[in-house]
Amino acid sequence: MPDPAPAIQQHGPLCPRCAGEQARFYRPGAPEDRPQITSPEAAADLLVPLLQDLDREHAVTLNLDVKHRLIATTTVSIGSIDHTFISPREVFRDALSHGAGAVVIAHNHPSGDAEPSRDDERITRRLGQAGEVLDIDVLDHIVIGHQRWVSLARRGALFQRGAVADFHLDERSEVATVGNALRRS
Repeated sequence: MPDPAPAIQQHGPLCPRCAGEQARFYRPGAPEDRPQITSPEAAADLLVPLLQDLDREHAVTLNLDVKHRLIATTTVSIGSIDHTFISPREVFRDALSHGAGAVVIAHNHPSGDAEPSRDDERITRRLGQAGEVLDIDVLDHIVIGHQRWVSLARRGALFQRGAVADFHLDERSEVATVGNALRRS
C-alpha cells in the first residue's frame, strides 16, 4: 500500500510559484491531520492558488482517501493556452497508485473565463463512468478562471450516488468567486 504521508506529488513541474503554494498545503503526519475535502469550496481552497494565474491549461487531481482526506495532488496534464488533454488513464493510474477512494479533478482556463466547455462536460461524464467501473468516486471537476470557479458536479455533470451525493453539493451555487474560496483559508 502506498505511503499516505506525502500529501503532494506531481508528475511534472507546475511552475516555481506553484511549488511554494503546494508546499503550503503539505500536512505531514497522521491521516487525520491531512485536509479533508468535503465540498467544492474545500477543493477550491486548495486548487485556486495552484491554477488561477497559470498561462497554460493544467489539469490536476486531488487524490483522496475514503474519508476524503488528501493523499496527493498530481498534475495529469499540461496543455496550451486554450486546451489540455485529460486522459482517464492518467487520472486513474495516479489514483490507483495512491490507493485513492475518491478524486477531484480540476483544470484552469488561462483566458480567465471559468465557464466549462462542452468538452469539459463530456470528459467529466467519461471520468465519472470510468470511476464507477474502478470503484473510485469522482466527486467533482472544477474549472478555475481568474475571478471565479465552476463546479461541474453542481451543474449535474456527475451522477450523484453514495459518497458523491454526500459531497455537500446542495444549497450552494455552481459558480463561486475566487475571493470566496480564499477568504475561508
